[in-house]
Amino acid sequence: MLLKPQHYSSEKVTVPASKPNITFQGQGFDITAIAWNDTAKSANGTFYSASVSVFASGFVAKNISFINVAPIPRPGAVDAQAVAIRISGDQAAFWGCGFFGAQDTLHDDRGRHYFKECFIQGSIDFIFGDARSLYENCRLISIADPVPSGQRSITGSVTAHGRVSEDDNTGYSFVKCSIGGTGWIWLGRAWRPYSRVVFAYASMSDIIASEGWNDWNDPSRDQTVFYVEYKCTGDGANLADSAICSEA
Repeated sequence: MLLKPQHYSSEKVTVPASKPNITFQGQGFDITAIAWNDTAKSANGTFYSASVSVFASGFVAKNISFINVAPIPRPGAVDAQAVAIRISGDQAAFWGCGFFGAQDTLHDDRGRHYFKECFIQGSIDFIFGDARSLYENCRLISIADPVPSGQRSITGSVTAHGRVSEDDNTGYSFVKCSIGGTGWIWLGRAWRPYSRVVFAYASMSDIIASEGWNDWNDPSRDQTVFYVEYKCTGDGANLADSAICSEA
């Protein structure tokens, strides 16, 4: 499906499971976009707030953006999650795409997914779900609240992976990605007990909190999560060891 260079905002889009192997081909993620403005409150749940929902297998998107234009919430706001896209089908791939939102921008829900040279923007848990996904050469941009000089209050997080069992083969791998933007943020929060996230050869700016990760206020998850930073660089990278298996 070849999309003209414009913003499509007349309705939410759903690709049902009965429609596999569909491709959305845009003309550039800065000039072709699908947008909507639901939140968890208006849609009766975070998962239903997505501007685009993909349940089919074999979905491909190239050079297009997925946007949720709901207002940016303050940390701790209730029912303010606003998903740009929900990906619940297997074997989805995205090349040169943009994902724009704030809290819960990209619902990388379930299935095997691939992201190449994408731009992903958000504030709190802006990549979340329980998929098995590889992100290569992507830009991860935080728009979390800036932190006043001299303070170190957490204002956001990149990931919230939801692996529920040690037998699950899910996880997020970020290879040669860059992290920048605003705020003082974690690389990830342990949304579920066996959360699994790896950053390898990533470039991290100084917005990354020194502890790196958070256990979702459940210390028992410190023993079950799998968080790794491997040969990352930049002011926000943990350079003490080349690989760190967190104990969040």
